[in-house]
Amino acid sequence: MEWLNTVEEGLMSVSSFYREGHTDSGDRLLAQMMEGFVPFDASNMTMKYIFGREEKHEEELNRFQEVVEKASAIEELNEEGERFRFLTKEIIPAFQRWKLIVWQVAGK
Repeated sequence: MEWLNTVEEGLMSVSSFYREGHTDSGDRLLAQMMEGFVPFDASNMTMKYIFGREEKHEEELNRFQEVVEKASAIEELNEEGERFRFLTKEIIPAFQRWKLIVWQVAGK
């Protein structure tokens, strides 16, 4: 849970970097955070066991994994504001939904 809170704070930092025009710093921080989710993807048997018991949890895990994969190619977004929109419209909402699922499963 602490790690998820740290990621949430990091996403807010990425948002600030993008708003302030520090695109490279935002890209690097986002890439580092998204790399942290690689071991927890939908192909991980432990994740399947924990989150695969309920269909909605497994679906959300898969959706979040798709966003993580898209985020790894954030540098391909070139249009002004495109990175910020992707962060705020896709990454952060997907992360928030995933965090809620983790809290539910953890009984928090």
